[in-house]
Amino acid sequence: MKTLYENCRLIDGTGAPALEQAAVLVDGTTIAYAGPAASAPAEADVRVDLGGRTVLPGLFNCHVHLALRFPFTPYCVDEYGTPAYRAMVMYRRAVEALYCGVTTIRCTGECDYADTAIRDAIRAGMFFGPDILTAGPVILAHGGHGAGQWGSVECSGPYEFMRETRLAINHGVDLIKICTTGGMVGEYEGAETVQMTEEETKAVTAVAAEYGKIVAGHIGNDRAIQTALRCGVKSIEHGYMMNEETAAMLAESDAYLVPTLAVSAACDYLEQHNNPRYHIEKIRQIGKKHMQSAANAIHAGAKIAVGTDLLPSDPLDGTNATIREVELLVEAGMTNLQAITAATANSAKLCGVDKRLGTLEAGKDADLIAVSGKPDENISDLRGVELVVKAGTLVRTELPGDTRRCFSPLAQGQVPEGASFINW
Repeated sequence: MKTLYENCRLIDGTGAPALEQAAVLVDGTTIAYAGPAASAPAEADVRVDLGGRTVLPGLFNCHVHLALRFPFTPYCVDEYGTPAYRAMVMYRRAVEALYCGVTTIRCTGECDYADTAIRDAIRAGMFFGPDILTAGPVILAHGGHGAGQWGSVECSGPYEFMRETRLAINHGVDLIKICTTGGMVGEYEGAETVQMTEEETKAVTAVAAEYGKIVAGHIGNDRAIQTALRCGVKSIEHGYMMNEETAAMLAESDAYLVPTLAVSAACDYLEQHNNPRYHIEKIRQIGKKHMQSAANAIHAGAKIAVGTDLLPSDPLDGTNATIREVELLVEAGMTNLQAITAATANSAKLCGVDKRLGTLEAGKDADLIAVSGKPDENISDLRGVELVVKAGTLVRTELPGDTRRCFSPLAQGQVPEGASFINW
């Protein structure tokens, strides 16, 4: 089946300016053509008039916990009751993300390897959903960030960290996630606290490198970021406090920053979900520092990808968390096109899937969205997603007159407007 999307603008994700009067031809699951309308192939089984809308690659969210539930419990309690129910909740949330235009998700810490099971089921064609990359459980220091939560893997010393890294890789994860500093969740921790030694971090990266896996690190301050870069950590998560010197070091490395600015802009969200007062106050206090840190990284030319640390589809400031993150990157100093590239091509490169995802080019998977307006001129136009296609399959359409049947795994065939699924 060949579907020609015509009468559109094209932002291909490479960072190139928008192409006016464009067309995109989808042949089965792949892109056969993306370029000027005048050169588009004439033959197509279906022609879809996009009425001047902008077509972009499907979005990425590179920092997701699909089993997220607020507020956190202070003890090792499985709030979902069983691993089976948790897996169903996680799959539901993955599809909710897809409906919002997030066609690829990178999980950065889940329990019981449910993320790898869902990933494998989708890849095998048992279920339909976004591409998912997995880390399995977060590996952290005893008493460190995330300690005491269900599924936490706590270690002390290089040997224990190496052992847990090997076990995670044996379960088939795509990357390794560690926590080298504190964060906002624990009452007696902070982003300024270093919780893993340099030797422990090197132990993890050495094992991961042997298997061709990257290490993503929850890292909150300059000293820990610099140590992580020296140790070979390739994905800096959060970077709450990053000065110009550290930002320059990051820019000179081959590592990426996933700033998750949505987290420090989510105080109202956290209050709605009954988070403890100390957690919300910590978030408030670090918000300005977090935004400045991202600005420093942008100014230095660091490679930046998009992630939220919130559910990709959850409401935040009038849109969903993923699109709000892209807007926040613009507020931190990116151009609109740079922010779009961060959510597409850059994220694909970080995830190691850029040969088939992240840009709209012939031969790549047909993951695309269409939005009303011109997000390269007004980034908030990205909120107007009206079409989502995943590997050539129509997931969602709100195009006038488009009567094609969508894939509909959710109740009512859509995500209810304004709904929050944090407490499924």
